[in-house]
Amino acid sequence: MAGTPCTELSLWITTDTDCRESASAQTAGSFRTLTSIPVSTITTSGGSATATFQVSNLPIFSTTTPTDGGAGVSCGDPGLESTMRLCAATKGYDALGSCSSTVTKAATPLEITYDTKSPDAPSIKDVSSLDKALKVTVDAPEDALQVKVVALLEGVVVSEEQQGVDVGAVRVEKLQNDVTYQLEAYAIDAAGNQSLASAASEGTPTRTFGFYERYREAGGEETGCGATGGGFAGGGMLAALGFWLFSRRNRS
Repeated sequence: MAGTPCTELSLWITTDTDCRESASAQTAGSFRTLTSIPVSTITTSGGSATATFQVSNLPIFSTTTPTDGGAGVSCGDPGLESTMRLCAATKGYDALGSCSSTVTKAATPLEITYDTKSPDAPSIKDVSSLDKALKVTVDAPEDALQVKVVALLEGVVVSEEQQGVDVGAVRVEKLQNDVTYQLEAYAIDAAGNQSLASAASEGTPTRTFGFYERYREAGGEETGCGATGGGFAGGGMLAALGFWLFSRRNRS
């Protein structure tokens, strides 16, 4: 807020789309007053004032037992999701240093979303083997912003990777080849709530072979420029090459 307040900061929740000079000025039945913030706790700096609002004062929380016998709702309880419109008003000092009769208020409500509701668990759609890594494709729920994949060995997390849902498949690295890992995926929403684990999947990193490694595995023994691979004998390949060159010369 601008200026230095001289009265307490009045707070209220409303379903209206605008903030008026007081809670009672809002549409009938559209508001609920909150605990005001004393002027002594409001700090000022550079022509602006800052007040601290306790989330536990929001009307979705109750420290008393409901009349229907159900349990009260406390700040921090899981599974809550609610969006409220908060209005505030106070009075400031005028140019003569007197407390003005003019009300300073927010023009539009501040939307506060309290969310401790976890997203649904994702599912692992595909696991591909890489060299000392696994590429995991995760199907995340719509309200998820990020996914996290953990690799476990005998129930112990050995590696994990977290990224945005739009990045694509998750690459989990720092693994050992030829070792089978259990994989679990988690969804994380905008409020930082993490889902339960997905159904477990498995993956085994595998060394990636290039041409030379595959040639040696197939029984090749020569090294260097004289090595030939596949089903051709060295002399036969050179003879075929010589014939091709000879044919090209005859055409020129």
